[in-house]
Amino acid sequence: MSAKLYEKMNLYLANQEVSYLKLHNLHWYIKGRSFFTLHVKLEELYEQTAGIIDEVAERLLALGQSPVANLKTALSMAAIQEREDAPISSEDTVRGLLADVEHWIRDTGEIARLADEAGDGATADQFNGYLTEYQKLRWMLQSYLA
Repeated sequence: MSAKLYEKMNLYLANQEVSYLKLHNLHWYIKGRSFFTLHVKLEELYEQTAGIIDEVAERLLALGQSPVANLKTALSMAAIQEREDAPISSEDTVRGLLADVEHWIRDTGEIARLADEAGDGATADQFNGYLTEYQKLRWMLQSYLA
């Protein structure tokens, strides 16, 4: 198997862990006319993220690796940035989500390719599934901003 793949999966996990808290932050602090719609969508997204965290960590464990499982380490590794505890408009929320989703699309695709190259079809399939969902979410967020 590939050390680069495992390293990238752990980085992905750290970013998901930070994203999970960031989505809660947005869920609690969003303001504006689209509050009710986005409040519900953000809850859906952080629940989806919780599932991804569990699945990626368990995949790493199944491959004999150690997943990142504490926020201090996750924060030190992550490219996804936390946000301050402050109100945020619906439009700024969606713009920020879109930027994060672009990150997820790049990273998810890279991991799927690395897994394919390593002959790990199960991991490639897992991440291709995430990629499909992130591409759909990008389309929806772009449609919201249109």
